[in-house]
Amino acid sequence: MGAARIPTLNVPAMVGICPDSRSAIGSAAERDRCPGPTGTASGPSTTCPSWPGCRGLKLLAIPTTPPTPTPSRRTPAPKLPAQAGAPPCRISVCVPTRNRGATIDAALESLKRQDHDSYEVIVVDQSTDDLTRLAFEKIVGDDPRFALIPSTTVGKSVACNVGLAAVRGGIVAFTDDDCEAPRDWLDGIERGFASHPEVAMICGGVRAAPHDPAVGAIPAFVPHHMRLLHSPWLAFRAQGIGANLAFRTAALRGAGAFDEVLGAGAMLRSGEDGDIAYRFLRAGHGILELPDPAVLHSGLRTWGKELQELAWDAAFSEGAIYMKHLRLGDPVVLPTFIVRGLVGMVSWRNLLRLRQPTGLGRLAAFARGARASFRFSIDADSRRYSGPRRERVRSAAG
Repeated sequence: MGAARIPTLNVPAMVGICPDSRSAIGSAAERDRCPGPTGTASGPSTTCPSWPGCRGLKLLAIPTTPPTPTPSRRTPAPKLPAQAGAPPCRISVCVPTRNRGATIDAALESLKRQDHDSYEVIVVDQSTDDLTRLAFEKIVGDDPRFALIPSTTVGKSVACNVGLAAVRGGIVAFTDDDCEAPRDWLDGIERGFASHPEVAMICGGVRAAPHDPAVGAIPAFVPHHMRLLHSPWLAFRAQGIGANLAFRTAALRGAGAFDEVLGAGAMLRSGEDGDIAYRFLRAGHGILELPDPAVLHSGLRTWGKELQELAWDAAFSEGAIYMKHLRLGDPVVLPTFIVRGLVGMVSWRNLLRLRQPTGLGRLAAFARGARASFRFSIDADSRRYSGPRRERVRSAAG
C-alpha cells in the first residue's frame, strides 16, 4: 500500500462485552458497560469467566499496534515440499503466527495430539526471527501432517489467506498460536458440518486459561447453546472470534477469502472475523455457533490503557467494516451499522446518570473508522478492500 510496514502481534487481542445491556444482541460495541475487576468503572473491560461481574460472552478481534501491511488481491499458493504428493485430507488447520516462537509449543503439541484420522496443519510464519521455526522443528519433527510456510508478509488476514491457498482439506479451521485445542476439536468441527449441510462457517467456543483476574482478562467466547444464523439482516447477532473458526474450504475461497486490510497487523487493525461472517450471511451461507469442543486461550490482556486502546481499535474497525458495505449500496448492513455502531457504542445508562465510562470515546473511534473507509477502494465482487487511496490512517485515539 506504499506505507512502511510496522511489526505487530500476529494474533488479535479481544475486548469483551458486558451482558448488562437490555439489548439481546450482546454487541461488541457495548464493552464499556462493564466495570473493572474491582467493580469500579475503569474503562473498557474484557469478558472473562473468572470475573463474576460478567455473565455473557461476546468478543471481537483487536490488534495491539497500528499496522500497515500491503493487501494482495489473490494470495498465491505456496509450495510445500514436505507434503508434495501427499493424498488429500478431510480437514486442514491454519495457524498464523508472528514472533511467538517462545510460546507456540503448547499450540503445536495440542494439534499434534488430535484424534482425527485425516488432517493437516499449516503454520504460516511471519516472524522476524528463527524461534518459531526452531520450535516447529522441535515439536513437529518429520510429522508429514505438518508444514511450515515462512512469509515476509505482515498481518493475520494475509497469513490466513496464505494458508488457505495451500490447504488441501474440504474443511479449513483457523486457530491462534496462543490457543490449545482439545483432542476432539477437529472431530467436533467435522460433525458440526456433517449435521448441518446448509452451514458454511462454524464459530467455535474459546475458553480462558487460568489467570489472575486482578492483572487482566483473557478473551473468551462460549455460547450457551448451539445456534444457527441465516439472516444477514441480523448479522449483529454473530459472535464468533478468530481463535476458533472453521469453513467449508470451497465457500471461503469462493467468497474471496479474508479482507487483508482488516485484522491484526493490518491498516484497519481488526474485524476480519466479523467481516467474513457478514459476507457469508450476505451470500446465503449459514453460520453455526458451536460451544464445544472449545479451544483454550492464554492471551492475557492487562487492565488499563491497553484494554482502552483495544476497545477504541475495535470500534474503529467496526466503523470501517460497516461503511465498506454501505459504500457498496448494501442496505442489509444498516441494522448492524445502527445496532452495533450508533446505538451500541454508547453506554446510555451511564451517560444519563453522568457516570463513566460513557462510551463516547468508542463512538468517536467508530466514526473515525467509518471515515477511514473512504481512503480505500473496494472490490465489489469479493466485498474486500482492494487498495488505499491515501497513505495514512489515523489511530483510533485520534
